[in-house]
Amino acid sequence: MRTKILHAAALAALSTLTMGSALAAQSLLPAGNGDQVPTRLVSLPAPSGAIERQPVSFSWKLDPALALSQPAPFMAESREYWLTVEGAELQRGVALPMSASGALVRVSPARGATPLRANEFTVSNQGRNVTVDRSADAEALRRAGMDASAGTQVLRLGAGSGAGKVTLRASRASGRYVVHVFEPGSTLVMFARPDRDHALAGQQMRVAIAATNAGRATAARSSALLVAPDGSSQPIAVRNAAGGGQEAVFKLPTQAHRGGGLWELQVFSNIGGTPRDARTAFAVAQPTARFAGSFALDASHLRVSLPVQAGSPGRYEARGTLYATAPDHSLRAVSEAHSAAWMNAGNGTLVLEFERAHIPAGYGAPYELRQLELNDQGRMAPLESRARAARF
Repeated sequence: MRTKILHAAALAALSTLTMGSALAAQSLLPAGNGDQVPTRLVSLPAPSGAIERQPVSFSWKLDPALALSQPAPFMAESREYWLTVEGAELQRGVALPMSASGALVRVSPARGATPLRANEFTVSNQGRNVTVDRSADAEALRRAGMDASAGTQVLRLGAGSGAGKVTLRASRASGRYVVHVFEPGSTLVMFARPDRDHALAGQQMRVAIAATNAGRATAARSSALLVAPDGSSQPIAVRNAAGGGQEAVFKLPTQAHRGGGLWELQVFSNIGGTPRDARTAFAVAQPTARFAGSFALDASHLRVSLPVQAGSPGRYEARGTLYATAPDHSLRAVSEAHSAAWMNAGNGTLVLEFERAHIPAGYGAPYELRQLELNDQGRMAPLESRARAARF
């Protein structure tokens, strides 16, 4: 009897030890270069509006034969530039550098400026008249689905246009105008791409800038302006990049605007005397919560518990993709799980519940948790993202 009791006690202890091992906290993998991880937390009021308070968790099966990929941040490609000119300048003649024929010149009057008709513009290139093949006013542009302010005119330059400085004149101009030049046939192209499409207030960002002529890299001089959603701006330094081209590396303000809207880095380049302007847009969020840096695994149910530190009350969501080892020893995506819950400021937990039924025959350990994200649903803000989060 004593032997049986000791044996039962040993089994119970072993069972407890096994469960404790399965649920023991483990560290998330170190963050990679492209990951976004908050280094501080802010305290904000709870988001307003009707926000769901009930927790929700679900998962679905993925086809392991289909490779998953994260979209790269949008790359702006520019064959255009903008100028703001006064009416007196337009009366004298505004020089518009060109690199190709067939440019589109759009003139938009600011508030209080005199609207101009297409036949009131004259265009010349080094003293020779340039014809206007076609024109369109604001009404025609709106019918085509374009947003155009009253008095806008678009001129398509024809014979006589081409490389050089085209002069645009309008003798009846009065007030301020925005002139937009677009060269669809130009070989001079400027590119700008941010290293991410969303960031946290106070974080560093990098925007890569490059220029090509007929597809080959070429030199350019650039400057940049960081523009907040409310229209305020500050100049950003541009430097030569180690791998070629240029880059703007800057730190976002710690007190990001809470009103919503995208931030922009506006880039202004000069390629051999021809201007090029581009805008890159990205979201900036306040770091209201973050993963605590660990996870606990219930291996029998493939349930991953993720402690969360919330600096502000809100509804937070975790999402992640489970990769399993295939028969050929490669890792393939087999399941996706999301979990969301309301949290007050302090510590909480979100649980990703993957289903063993999602694991195909012949697949198994080791597993990896990838594309792990933490989102602030009430403020619509991506807070944390890790390409590779855990391995078990």
